[in-house]
Amino acid sequence: MTHRRRFCSFLGPELEAYLALRWDLGYRPPRSCALQLDHFLTFRDVTSIAGIDEALIANWMHAVPERAPGTKNPLLAFARGLFRHLKRKGLTRDNPAERVPYVKAGPRRKPYVYSLHEISRLVEEAGKLKVTHPWHLLGWSLETLLVLVYACGLRLGEAVKLRIADVDFGQKLLTLRDTKFHKERIVPFSAEVGERLKAYLAVRQARQPHNGSEEPFFWWDGNRNPGHLVQEHFRRIRARCGLSKARGPGPRLHDLRHAFATHRLYKWYQDGKDPLNRLPWLTTYMGHVNVEKTQVYLTVNQVLLREGERRFQAGFEGLAEKALDRARRKRA
Repeated sequence: MTHRRRFCSFLGPELEAYLALRWDLGYRPPRSCALQLDHFLTFRDVTSIAGIDEALIANWMHAVPERAPGTKNPLLAFARGLFRHLKRKGLTRDNPAERVPYVKAGPRRKPYVYSLHEISRLVEEAGKLKVTHPWHLLGWSLETLLVLVYACGLRLGEAVKLRIADVDFGQKLLTLRDTKFHKERIVPFSAEVGERLKAYLAVRQARQPHNGSEEPFFWWDGNRNPGHLVQEHFRRIRARCGLSKARGPGPRLHDLRHAFATHRLYKWYQDGKDPLNRLPWLTTYMGHVNVEKTQVYLTVNQVLLREGERRFQAGFEGLAEKALDRARRKRA
């Protein structure tokens, strides 16, 4: 199993205490933000709270210019909360993070809806890592994870945090714990997905025998952050599939979740179902707070427009022709 990285800066004990307090209050503390701040303080050789001012907080927040506001603002929110905690403990009289403004978010990034052919290519390319990296489980883990993320519409964090005990092969259910918005939910999976998960677990057990059902379902060989490792290899796979862009960011792994939602909508259209009446089902399945959150994932593309046009013609074209015939007869 992976081990938690330890804090190295002078602020390490206070960071640990603050995170523990947040856990006790029922929140999910952003340990990654704490680790990034700890690393930055060590890198800048800051040895006291007096050495932390708004300029240093801003430099830390904007250390990677290409980061999106959605990545920078949580860092600032963490720093503000940390210094409020330190003020209450009497360790500082100032909160420099309060004087650093949040980054204004730009227009929402348009999701990329993968085709089924593109998803197959991504999975196939991930499977090739079994040959190039035969000495560990990377290829098997990445291939199975991509199938699971798309087939069940999971967030990446939900997939990498799965434990062996969370997969019920008898009932064909996933138990997702401590997800976004601090929710838990049950997600069914198909028989085909179940067979893939069983096959992966057999390989995992042969190569890395687990000591109990509480161990992670996916094994990544080493102590690296599994989310970062998956994203790093996904970018390479995406490039080999010809899906990277010459300018700007290419399609994301998270866009597989968008594809799941859009393809589900398209299937309802094909089956003659009313998608609006089915949206609450999709909202519950994807773990959203409300239907509006789910609608963000539903991208109207040319395929959906053609299907909508087909249904419109099937339902109303005949009625329109009859109405025109009646009008012609009356004029005659």
